[in-house]
Amino acid sequence: MADWLKIPSKSKRREEDIPEPYEIVCVCGVSLSGYRRKAPYRHACQQCTESYFILPRNTYPAPKARKKKKQLPKQQQLSDFIMNSALVSRFRERYKQKQEASNSAAATTAAETKPEISPFELPAPRTRLLTPFRAILSGIILIVGLTGYGILHSRKMEQASETLKTATQTGQELLEQEDLIGANAAYQKAFEALTVLDRTDPAANDIRQTSRELLAINTQAGSPLFEMAEEAVDQIKQSGLDSWKSLFDVRYADTWMIFEATLLPVETQEKVPHSRYRLNLPVLLDEYTLYLDLISPTFEKYLEAHPGQPVIFAAQISGFNQNASRPDTGIIELDGETAFLWSHLDLYKQLGIEFDEFQNRAQVENRLNQQSRFLGLTE
Repeated sequence: MADWLKIPSKSKRREEDIPEPYEIVCVCGVSLSGYRRKAPYRHACQQCTESYFILPRNTYPAPKARKKKKQLPKQQQLSDFIMNSALVSRFRERYKQKQEASNSAAATTAAETKPEISPFELPAPRTRLLTPFRAILSGIILIVGLTGYGILHSRKMEQASETLKTATQTGQELLEQEDLIGANAAYQKAFEALTVLDRTDPAANDIRQTSRELLAINTQAGSPLFEMAEEAVDQIKQSGLDSWKSLFDVRYADTWMIFEATLLPVETQEKVPHSRYRLNLPVLLDEYTLYLDLISPTFEKYLEAHPGQPVIFAAQISGFNQNASRPDTGIIELDGETAFLWSHLDLYKQLGIEFDEFQNRAQVENRLNQQSRFLGLTE
């Protein structure tokens, strides 16, 4: 079988006279071309002497075409024609209809005649969700849970009562020693204990009031109003308003300020969701004016009941704003949600206030007593 591959066919012999050209590109860039020979040989580049292997002519005969598939026999074609004819299709449909009618009649008969169920074929009884055992177990768990909660709650209340007693006593002793920082820590513990006990009697309200006043005294703003106004003017000139706002938030935001001033409502033409009161304590410089505004104070009813009267109160600083139409005017905004009326004269004196003819001790004491009655600290 290997011998016939060496001998080309007659048609191939006639095609040998037709030349088969080739063309390759050398690594040096020179194009090498020529005609294939009967035997393989090497073609050397004249420029770089690189040689390339050249295949010989194709001496194999061309493959023969495949034979076509055999067609189906005539008998099968005839049977397919008969089965697909109209007559046979009609018979199929009639048979199918009769079979469906018989099946539906059998199903109706089976539904009408219910078979008798023997005792051995009865369905399994349903299990009840609430059985006596489960009810008893649930009751035991509920009783144990309520008992545990009651024990923990009672212990928590006892601990809070003990903390309130010791913290209040310690705070009073530290106040007598004028240790405001230690008294503040003690009264803050008492305040937390009152929150747990949920007491609202006058004694409990007085302890809460004392803790607020001590917190305000110990976390006052680091600079007085006059220094704030001078600092605002210098910072706005040097770095702009936004820089001063950022610096103000870092230094003074959330710190406390304590005032004795008259609060006047600020009237605006536009409807605003929060009420605003302005203190009659403006800081006037040569080229700048600083105002203080209290937004939605918690004691607004007291201001409405005593309009135009001076008020002693404390509030946290919330931010700094400047009037867009008046660049020479600044506003320090006070948080009205944290603001509260002052009530204790002894703590008010701890601010270093010296009573004189302009600030009469009797008037201040009467004002604080009036505010204490409004707060429900006296019976």
